[in-house]
Amino acid sequence: MSKRSPRMKRRRFVTLVALSGAALAAAPLSRASAALSRAVAKAKTRAGGPPTPAIQREIRTQEKSLADQLQTIRKFELPTGSPMAFVFKPLRARRGR
Repeated sequence: MSKRSPRMKRRRFVTLVALSGAALAAAPLSRASAALSRAVAKAKTRAGGPPTPAIQREIRTQEKSLADQLQTIRKFELPTGSPMAFVFKPLRARRGR
């Protein structure tokens, strides 16, 4: 017959599980941060200089268009007592059968 190994104490087991979980959780984060730093460095080298006059003009055009749209929305007055646009009604969770 095979000899049984001595039992591991519960506290030791929980500690090992917690440490292995922490190691697994930290490993992807370190890889992700390394990839992010590489991407940022690559973007900095690709970025070039300040935006061209054409791009600056387009940005100003889009900012003005957005400001006009927001102003139109804000000026619109709803009549008193008008119905709500929607009502949120959560559904009950279905029981799995």
